Amino acid sequence: MLIFYKFIVFFYRKDLLNMSKKFLGALMLVVLLAGLASAAGRAVWNFKADVGISSSIAVAGDLVLAGDAGGKFYAVNKNTGNLAWAYTGTNSIIGVPAVSDGKVVFAQGDGTITCLNLNNGSVIWNNEAKIEGEGLTVVDGVAIGDGKVYVARGDAVLYALNLSDGHSVWKYKTESNELRTAPAFAENYVMLGEQNGKFDLIDPKTGKRVTGGGAGGAVNTPVFSNGDIYFSSWDGSVQKVQLKGVTPKWHSKIGDPVTTEPVVAAGRVYVGTANGLVFALSAEGGNILWNYDTQSGSIEANPVFADGALYIVTGQGKLIALDAASGRLRAEFGDTSSSSTPVYENGTLFIAGGEGINALR
Repeated sequence: MLIFYKFIVFFYRKDLLNMSKKFLGALMLVVLLAGLASAAGRAVWNFKADVGISSSIAVAGDLVLAGDAGGKFYAVNKNTGNLAWAYTGTNSIIGVPAVSDGKVVFAQGDGTITCLNLNNGSVIWNNEAKIEGEGLTVVDGVAIGDGKVYVARGDAVLYALNLSDGHSVWKYKTESNELRTAPAFAENYVMLGEQNGKFDLIDPKTGKRVTGGGAGGAVNTPVFSNGDIYFSSWDGSVQKVQLKGVTPKWHSKIGDPVTTEPVVAAGRVYVGTANGLVFALSAEGGNILWNYDTQSGSIEANPVFADGALYIVTGQGKLIALDAASGRLRAEFGDTSSSSTPVYENGTLFIAGGEGINALR
């Protein structure tokens, strides 16, 4: 009732154009929270951003971290939904924020990489890569490891920056014309998927490619789990490779371009596709266990596994929950108006929706 009263007061204070925009945003938020509250427990809190959230969400300690399309980055208390601090950048925040050593690092759409103090949001450094005066876009989020920040930019180069000051350490020039997915770091390797179908394992100290593999199409961000690397591709394949010796273990074709990175949980591998399908494969042998048609466009957000459920943000921005073991639809929720990947932690789902961040339990 309090939320409705505040909305009515706001309704009469703005002009007609702003009133319409806020009405639609509030309406979507009410629908989303009502649906989630009825099926997933209850809505714990909602934080309203200045404009729509454009990044994915990260959780670090007591903070939920995300950025919006206007360039504002938010740190919100995960228990109360109150703003802890905010930073105003130069462009829309993209990808997943990365946290290490009391720092949070994130990418902006104009190519700027920003490092802030996690406690208070103060600026530690900004890195703006330029070639002949032109800014280089960032294709996705960043990864952190071995005291460095790794970022793929629009010149098809992987950059390693010093975590302490943002200075360039090395560059790895790929054989692709472009890069579209973020790097990852695991087991003292930088892992990178290229548009030309290559999968790279790169030495973080030297920036040299150690080994790798490949597929018949663009490779998404690789994932490490229990001694193995999983990577998916737009050629419709999902692969598992043992890290030691880079030994192939299985290579499965699902018949649809894979658009998400693999999510490994409970003995299964989950991926989303360009035609709105969700697949579950056996982590042991790679055989297809089930698939579910969301009847939407390309799935951009990674699936999220939580307590036997698989949460999917569909290509139309709707949040649904599937039974992770069978693929059966458990619940359909409201429109999130977002393609951001949610985060599940200790019984709470943090998700971008409406015009801000929602906490659902």
